[in-house]
Amino acid sequence: MADYSTEKGFTIQSLASDPSLPGAAGGTWASGGAIGTSKASMGHAGTQTAGLIFGGNQGSPSPTDNSITATETYDGTSWTAVNSLNLGRQGMGGAGTQTAALGCGGSVPPTRKDETEIWDGTCWAEVADLLVAKNKGAGIGTSTAALYAGGYDSGMTASNESWNGTSWTELNNMNTARDQVASGGITTAGLVVGGEEPPGYSTKTETWDGTSWAQSTVLNTQRVGCGGSGLSTLFLAYGGNKASSTNATETEAFDGTTWTEVADLATGRTALSNGSQGTQGSCLATGGSDVTPAYLALTEEFSTGTSVAQEGQVWYNTTSTVLKGFGKQGTGAWASGTALNTARGYAGGVGTQTAAIVFGGTFGPPGRTDVVETYDGTTWTEVADLLAARDNMASFGTQTAALGAGGEPGTTNACETWNGTSWTEVNNMQDTTAKRVGFGTTSTGMAASGTPGPGGQAPQSEKWDGTSWTNANNMNGGHMQGSGAGTSNTSGLVVGGEGPGTTANCETYDGTCWTEVANLNTARYAQVGSGIETAALTAGGESGGSKGETEEWNGTSWTEVADLATAGHFGGGTFNSSTSSLFAGGYNRPGTVVDTVEEWTVPNATKTFTAS
Repeated sequence: MADYSTEKGFTIQSLASDPSLPGAAGGTWASGGAIGTSKASMGHAGTQTAGLIFGGNQGSPSPTDNSITATETYDGTSWTAVNSLNLGRQGMGGAGTQTAALGCGGSVPPTRKDETEIWDGTCWAEVADLLVAKNKGAGIGTSTAALYAGGYDSGMTASNESWNGTSWTELNNMNTARDQVASGGITTAGLVVGGEEPPGYSTKTETWDGTSWAQSTVLNTQRVGCGGSGLSTLFLAYGGNKASSTNATETEAFDGTTWTEVADLATGRTALSNGSQGTQGSCLATGGSDVTPAYLALTEEFSTGTSVAQEGQVWYNTTSTVLKGFGKQGTGAWASGTALNTARGYAGGVGTQTAAIVFGGTFGPPGRTDVVETYDGTTWTEVADLLAARDNMASFGTQTAALGAGGEPGTTNACETWNGTSWTEVNNMQDTTAKRVGFGTTSTGMAASGTPGPGGQAPQSEKWDGTSWTNANNMNGGHMQGSGAGTSNTSGLVVGGEGPGTTANCETYDGTCWTEVANLNTARYAQVGSGIETAALTAGGESGGSKGETEEWNGTSWTEVADLATAGHFGGGTFNSSTSSLFAGGYNRPGTVVDTVEEWTVPNATKTFTAS
């Protein structure tokens, strides 16, 4: 038998560990040196091996002022205390390097500050003040060419000021007022992402071209107080707070077009330091606050490593004594998941593949159910029932913060919210409607189209702000029993439905207007949807019989991908990711309600396979 080198013309590398995946996809977080004092909401500048933090809030979180002047430098191993700021502040904007940094704004609670200080590597010096006192804004750039965007003055602001090394000048505002954002880039190519945007947390990304701000692709996970590093076309966002008492470990990489989830932080935390913290492939997550709440001293370092796998590469791992290779992975596929405890169709459902909730629905004679189940990716668990048995609700949110609106019997406008433990009746919708499409969160949600009663479609839509419903602009057509995708009531997608007749129409929503975009390949209604406005999935449905077809949306067009194993319709919900979704319960022909669950997974774009 010929050996490999004779056949291929080269020998196989021997490596003690597998090479990493290219770029941020192969990156990992590792423990770094602890900062001298537990703190959060610091300004930050520099790189992973030459970092600088300054100011912040020290001690246990409280309403009282714990602002500090402390400054520390990092050499890639340990933090060292150096000369302090002239004015202790928290929530400052940071920019620059370890030896030439800018710190601006911030607060000494309850007072916001306009002071600016310059660091020369040894000492801080006061320079020209901001035009408006504010805190929790985005620092971008260097000590001689910087931006301070967004933040909080008398309220959340979209203001944008430019620093030329001597003075501040007002420039064009961001599109959305918000604070506690992550930021990166330079004064001619900047980026701001996430943050708090009344009445909830944001997924929005805005890029700056030196003149104006433009909206870009949204984050997969909405968050406030996250860290960020890198350029506007090569950026990393990590940590932050996702919801009440839930801090994020998720890390997402941005390539200028798309956000991709990569390796998680070891410790979820919010109020991470503000300002440039290195590059996408080599950065720091320093300090912050956990859910206790308590401030932290820990540092984590993100690195892509130096040994990058390439397509077609083959190697022998001397540690595991296994021959391995590197090749492209296939597209997404459906696989069987654990069956529901209660078979049902027409249910509400939200969350993710490993943290889902399905509620209400119809289980056949004798009728509707109030049963609620949560899913951890392996097991369905019955939790507290709905206050009233219902089906055909609009649903949105997460496993621990969900909302079910409208529905039947009798076509109702009643709404219930879920806090992870129990259901609470909240303000009714404006219209009595069933079979609406939902997307968003329990602080910023949307219920669109539907039917006002027996027969007929209604193009009306309503926004939910966490407390009450407000009428929004009508859709261009009725989409009763379509599917939805989207992270808030300012960015969403409604697909298919009945309007009248089975439709393939697709409309996007920008917070004000509905716009018709490319149609589905297969017209249908009663399908399940997941994802966001620019990366969505619709699966199953009904059109002269149950459908198994699955289609992916890339923001421009629909592409048919792998079918469901079993065609079905009226499965539950609108889930949060187009790469990791569920089709739970529903009906198949001849009209039988089922308890089956299918899980949709899109693997990483690359994989390591073992040769045999």
